[in-house]
Amino acid sequence: MDEAVSFAWREAALRLGVRVVAPYDLRDSGGGVITVEAFLPDFGGPSGAVVVALDDEARAQRAAAAGPFVSRVGSGYRSFDEQLFRETLDDWGWHATASPPPPWYTGRPWC
Repeated sequence: MDEAVSFAWREAALRLGVRVVAPYDLRDSGGGVITVEAFLPDFGGPSGAVVVALDDEARAQRAAAAGPFVSRVGSGYRSFDEQLFRETLDDWGWHATASPPPPWYTGRPWC
């Protein structure tokens, strides 16, 4: 678990006006718990997005099997960079149905 990544996503929540739980305990289908760096319920897909450190393949695979969109992030996400985090969230896509996206959201993928 990379605490710096969790901290950066908490800062993103404040600065970008998005919902983030960091760190987050994700339940798998067997009732086990996978602690991930962050959970963003409004991005990535209908089940939200979870963030896992790039160097933890096993935890990323367990998280993916639990259902949400999983993004493995590198060291560039250990501190908040507004442009990087906005571009990342644009790429993941807004999936909330009960509220509109934040004003800065463009929905442009990186491709």
